[in-house]
Amino acid sequence: MDVEEAIQNRRAYRSLKPFELTDDLIYQLSESAQLAPSCFNNQPWHFVFVTQPDILKQMHEALSKGNEWATHASMIITVVCKKEDDCEIKEREYFLFDTGLATAHMILSATQSGLVCHPIAGFSPKKTREILKIPDEFLVISLLIVGKKNQEINPELSEKQAEAEQNRPIRKKTSSFCFLNSFEIPIQEKSIELEETAT
Repeated sequence: MDVEEAIQNRRAYRSLKPFELTDDLIYQLSESAQLAPSCFNNQPWHFVFVTQPDILKQMHEALSKGNEWATHASMIITVVCKKEDDCEIKEREYFLFDTGLATAHMILSATQSGLVCHPIAGFSPKKTREILKIPDEFLVISLLIVGKKNQEINPELSEKQAEAEQNRPIRKKTSSFCFLNSFEIPIQEKSIELEETAT
């Protein structure tokens, strides 16, 4: 699978089943984050890989209501960073942007390995910090829920969540967020260009 296929195949599935974890996978995901770009190569990101069953069980207590599906994951990766570790150029703070780049690298690497790596915001940073002994100066940004896609719908999913497993959620048109040479000129959609060519 090349990078374009990984981008196309990446989905935030919720119906998961456990898989056999290996040290090699953890090293692979770590190294994919390691190679991400960052401001002045500061690499401000930190990741806590949670694989031990008793600690995973504690992490389940940090999940918000509606994220019970995440209890089927074999691994939870906690994404952590702090502002002081990266560039601050006038009003621009790069630590969140750069950590997001490293996280995206990791998600695509997991996808390439046939796994689901689903980032969530629905959790308690406070409980997560306590469980994983994360120092107060670090911001706990997200949890990455890592598992194998289950072809059957897990019973914990709501009706809306189950429906989302079947079809990719509707994406914004590229013309609503991409522009050419000026913020006033949206790029043209492929389908529009094709229609114009056909007429």
